[in-house]
Amino acid sequence: MSPLLKLSAAIDAVLNTIARIAAFALPALVVVVVFDVVTRRFLQMGSTQLQEAEWHLHTILIMGVLGAAYIHDRHVRIDLLHATFSPRGKALVELLGILLLVFPFCAVTGYYATNFALTSFTRGEVSQSIDGLPYRWAIKSMLPLGIYLVALAGLSRACRSAAALIDPHRANLDRKGASSL
Repeated sequence: MSPLLKLSAAIDAVLNTIARIAAFALPALVVVVVFDVVTRRFLQMGSTQLQEAEWHLHTILIMGVLGAAYIHDRHVRIDLLHATFSPRGKALVELLGILLLVFPFCAVTGYYATNFALTSFTRGEVSQSIDGLPYRWAIKSMLPLGIYLVALAGLSRACRSAAALIDPHRANLDRKGASSL
């Protein structure tokens, strides 16, 4: 296995592990939403903390699985032309897309998301609601984390694309059918 594919496999393992951990937010989110709906509907009780917990769990779930979704091709892709390309053409388009679109996007949004979370942390930001959840900075920190995970996934895909350009028969860019999260 080439060094590029070894690096890609190592990054993929990290991203899959993070996604598996973040996936634990899903059952918690279901429980919180059901409890919130039932108590709100039948007991006429509302809770700001429950509503905030819902979007906290939702943010953890989405930001934690973004990188793994990208490496497993579980993202939106418009395949009008891509499907007609040769394996080498697909690898070239993928690599150019990562270098010209993914990395610059992650650099700019990662910079601003990091400042966003850091500002929240230094101010000791809490919920604007009196009975809301504390530590707003903790959930805001998930935004740059998600962006950096996408950048890491981009690095993995770039390694795989470069390996496919070097030897199209040894590198598989089509991750469909890869082990599920």
